[in-house]
Amino acid sequence: MDKTQRKFLADLQSIYNQSKSVNRGCMCPHCKSKPIFSHVFTRNIILKPICPDSKIYLFEPQNLVNIEKDDMLHYSPRGLKEAFGFNGFCSFHDNSVFADIEPKHGVVDWSNIRSQYLLSYRSICREAFVNRVTRDVIWHQINCSVSNDPNYQIRNLSILVNLDTTFDNIVAYQEFLEKGVFSKDYSELKFHYIELPFQLDLCISSPINVVDDRGPCFKFSFQETNLVNVFPYLGKTIIIMGYSDKFENKWMNNIIPMFKSPYPHIVSTAFVELLYRTELNAIGPNLYNQLEPDMLEAFYSTYRLEASNYSYNIENQIPCLFYKPLKSIMPDTWKTL
Repeated sequence: MDKTQRKFLADLQSIYNQSKSVNRGCMCPHCKSKPIFSHVFTRNIILKPICPDSKIYLFEPQNLVNIEKDDMLHYSPRGLKEAFGFNGFCSFHDNSVFADIEPKHGVVDWSNIRSQYLLSYRSICREAFVNRVTRDVIWHQINCSVSNDPNYQIRNLSILVNLDTTFDNIVAYQEFLEKGVFSKDYSELKFHYIELPFQLDLCISSPINVVDDRGPCFKFSFQETNLVNVFPYLGKTIIIMGYSDKFENKWMNNIIPMFKSPYPHIVSTAFVELLYRTELNAIGPNLYNQLEPDMLEAFYSTYRLEASNYSYNIENQIPCLFYKPLKSIMPDTWKTL
């Protein structure tokens, strides 16, 4: 890598850092106050119990560009203050709006529709934040590139168009969720709720877009999106999947029964399917140490190939990534439930 390329990457990283710190205003409607660093998953009741050393293995590029390493797609230890964080809401709204899922005492009823709306609202707002930061970086790549590849600009312009289309879809679901969060109108989105009787220290928070062979559906002003949140809670594994019933939701309806299977390899397949379709997920240290290194490397290799695959079928998956830990924690009585 020559000096010019290194400078370009350093500038790109600088744009990324600057964009993350831009004051875009609180994400709550009609609030222009400066946002604080918010978290999708509450540290005290979800992350800290599985991370005794306040470190979690996060699957997210530590930096948009890494001058020393070409590969950023891997699980890296990160502090809990950073994990699942974004500049989303002002201090007032971050404390008041989400009080029901951040109790100082007692437990959260995640089967309650309001809890599901609140958590999904945080998740979709983080996605909107990341989309805008990425857009700023792509613009910098287009305007300041040192690449001699004639297709470089075309590829980046294509990414930019996709980001804008995706952002419009994010805003649509954000508005659906705001009806529930602020007006208690829960009619726009439905939720599948699964509570597994064992704890897998896996955290996922991401919208998942799936398109069939016909391509995106433009019948509606928004696209089929599944709002996925998975996390351990009080010895159980919580799975919350939001969706609009205006779509067929074929992918989601296919994966839901897999989580309820009595067989570890099927349950593992379902969790791995989510990993291939999500950008942001994390694994607790205990679970991470149980994963076989060779299988984890195979997962990374497949992810690099399939990261932009939005079809129903992802080939060359590593379905048994979580087989061994699941086999040890799934109760024998699970088969009779």
